[in-house]
Amino acid sequence: MDRDLKRFDDLTSSFEKTAALVGFVNLILAIWARAPGLQIGPSPAIGLSVGGLNVGYAIVFGPLIALLTTSVMTSLLRRRHLLRCAIVKKVAEGAESEGLSPGDDLALGDYSRAGMTWVGLFADRWWRVLWYFCIPPLAALIEVIRYCDFAPSPPIASGFWDRVRVLFFSLDGWSVQPTLPTRALEGASNLVLDLPYIYSPVESWVEVGLLCLVVALAVRAAAIYFASGSHGSRA
Repeated sequence: MDRDLKRFDDLTSSFEKTAALVGFVNLILAIWARAPGLQIGPSPAIGLSVGGLNVGYAIVFGPLIALLTTSVMTSLLRRRHLLRCAIVKKVAEGAESEGLSPGDDLALGDYSRAGMTWVGLFADRWWRVLWYFCIPPLAALIEVIRYCDFAPSPPIASGFWDRVRVLFFSLDGWSVQPTLPTRALEGASNLVLDLPYIYSPVESWVEVGLLCLVVALAVRAAAIYFASGSHGSRA
């Protein structure tokens, strides 16, 4: 039993460290997607003749990164939940005569107790909801909205809904290097030269599909994480 509880504690620690890093990575990508003047040029630092990375890469690959990182979190949570269910079931069947100590019971229940004050809820729950489970889908949403600022070059769609029509329902954007509206460049017109190629409408619908998967995984991960009152449920 002690070894199982140690594994549970290790999985909890691994998840929280991973979730903190995932939130930070996705937050940076979301900020990058909204900061078109930001370009990373590694060539001078490493002495190689390679192009820089600009905001276009955060826009195009941001939803995929959000999906991959959220998948890692969900996998860790599922293993943790299954282990918790196994421990509780073993104790319920009487396999361990000593049962669970109060501290073990608190840990397995995620320290969830009725009558918690709002301060306790924020310290123990709300910030985790925001950082662990809200930031990845919100970052992906920001990146998909920013993706809709793309227009095929030369620009043939000036308004937002015109660009959506071209990106999602037309072949005019297939395998082209896009442009961004002047208002989106904020004076950094040189970034247009380094924007990645897009393959709409296929890529456009892939971006939306990735966003939907991120939302579904984040909801599922949150449900598993806060399932302390239903140890016997399947993950």
